[in-house]
Amino acid sequence: MRRALGFALLLLSAALWASERIQDRAAQNEALRSFCGLLGQLYGLLETEGAPMPELLQTLTERADGAARDFAAALSASLPALGEQSFEALYRAALAQNPVARDKDARRALEALGAVLGRYELKTQLDAVSGCLAALRRELDKREGETRDAGRLTLGLSLSGAALLGIILL
Repeated sequence: MRRALGFALLLLSAALWASERIQDRAAQNEALRSFCGLLGQLYGLLETEGAPMPELLQTLTERADGAARDFAAALSASLPALGEQSFEALYRAALAQNPVARDKDARRALEALGAVLGRYELKTQLDAVSGCLAALRRELDKREGETRDAGRLTLGLSLSGAALLGIILL
């Protein structure tokens, strides 16, 4: 009886471990999705309103969700230090605190955007936002496919490994 219970607990712990890994990947995908929404809104605001960056960030903080809202709020809150640090440095610091920064391709695209925002003419900024949005959407599509495949594989391998270990220990 104890062996069967131990075997069941081993399988349960493997399933929980796999579930946690799958949820981490799903959360990362959701962060990327929220940044895609933020960039779409930023593009629209730049194109139609052309407001100063503090006003744009305040609007984005109110409209965005999830990780993108947290990023916009952190960047907006850091703007009083703009004289002491460049906008790009403040942007990178806000990005570094965000879960989307764990994805190196997304971080690289977003950092490139931060180097352009507020520094160049409107068309250049719009092109940078559009390019970053396209890069994030490609990354999101790739990661969502990988998440589906990796989720099944992770769950299958962890349960198989736990079953094998359970058999060896029995």
